Amino acid sequence: MSQVGGEKVVPNGLEAIQYSIDFVTAILLLTGRITTTGIFVVPEGFYLSATGPILGGTVSRGKTQALSYAFGMINVLSALLLILNVIRVTGPYITSRRAFIVFSGELFGIKEIAGVVRMKDMNHSTAAQLGRYIRTQALSITDQNNDHERR
Repeated sequence: MSQVGGEKVVPNGLEAIQYSIDFVTAILLLTGRITTTGIFVVPEGFYLSATGPILGGTVSRGKTQALSYAFGMINVLSALLLILNVIRVTGPYITSRRAFIVFSGELFGIKEIAGVVRMKDMNHSTAAQLGRYIRTQALSITDQNNDHERR
């Protein structure tokens, strides 16, 4: 439930379905069943896409351990943004061999997605804390990777 002007607003059925799709996509990203694999650039911004074996694609792995960690961080960050409703699943992209789940939001320059948390409405202190946490985690993974490569 969200609040508008002090009143609690209950999402309608379509919004509930959209939240469910976003949440399931986040779980698939966090469990490694799908991974971010591509980017669609448009004049307004960009969209990320994800696929995996359950959609006919493959799970992306980096050629080095550092790249694998980077893919993992992108997946975790995308999942968090989906859970926080900052980005939304916008739909599928289907080819002859596989399907992709496509997602974006105002953070990526795409402003006309129904139901996303607008940048002006976002709790910036929470967003800053999340950013610091992600940077800290990314740096600790990089440090662990560097220590491992030195051995």
